[in-house]
Amino acid sequence: MGEVLTYRQRTFDTVHIAPGQSVQARFFETYPYMDGSTRVTEFDEKQIVRWLMLCRNSRDLILEALHLPPAAFYCPEVVSPFYAPGEGDLDLILCPPLSPDEAVVLECKRVKVESVNSDQDKMNKLQRVGSGVCQTKRLYNLHAFSETYLAIITEVDATSQDQDVSNVLFRGVRSHSTPQEGDTKTTTFKQIVEFPGRSELYSGHYDHIGIIHIEIVQPSRLSIDKRATVAVCTFRRAKQREQHRSVTQNIREIMQNEARWRNT
Repeated sequence: MGEVLTYRQRTFDTVHIAPGQSVQARFFETYPYMDGSTRVTEFDEKQIVRWLMLCRNSRDLILEALHLPPAAFYCPEVVSPFYAPGEGDLDLILCPPLSPDEAVVLECKRVKVESVNSDQDKMNKLQRVGSGVCQTKRLYNLHAFSETYLAIITEVDATSQDQDVSNVLFRGVRSHSTPQEGDTKTTTFKQIVEFPGRSELYSGHYDHIGIIHIEIVQPSRLSIDKRATVAVCTFRRAKQREQHRSVTQNIREIMQNEARWRNT
């Protein structure tokens, strides 16, 4: 029996209208315009996590998938007080605004996909998800957060000419296409879902670790700030555990520091 994945998706587009200008705005059009912006596949993990949380469309989907309120606290790239400089960081922590004892931590790994033609993709970074599995297991053992997740972030460049026949709203990783290299018989989508090392998260207490898939699609040569699709799927919910007192205290300290910084 196959696995069923349900994604929640938002696709957005923007049109700039100058003051006093009267225009008929048209959205989600297929056209060859470019604005010289960075391709989504060029964002590294830290940059794309920050973008996801700063963009309201994607942030809302992620908070909803994690069963967190819209006003949840979040902080990416956390080093102190969990680590000394150079020892590592936490990709993203989140919690309800008044409940630092119910924190969620995400270890994030990105996969890069470029739609080459109607049947083939270029896929990179998939093997690095395997190292993300090891990092997530180590994180679960080292810091007793209430919930721990591995987040696979798929950056999709769907700007190729062959995509012109597809509706802008439905571009992204396709159900039938396969990679040009590597395993060319298994679809790109299936390889991402069955990422390297996934079986390790089904043994022992590691089955308490959650798995979430986040897909960001750049459907045209416009900035993802102007036009993009974000889709989120909670493949497996993390199992809650009693959070360690020291973790709660550290998060409370981070929340206080963030509040001071925002008020300066």
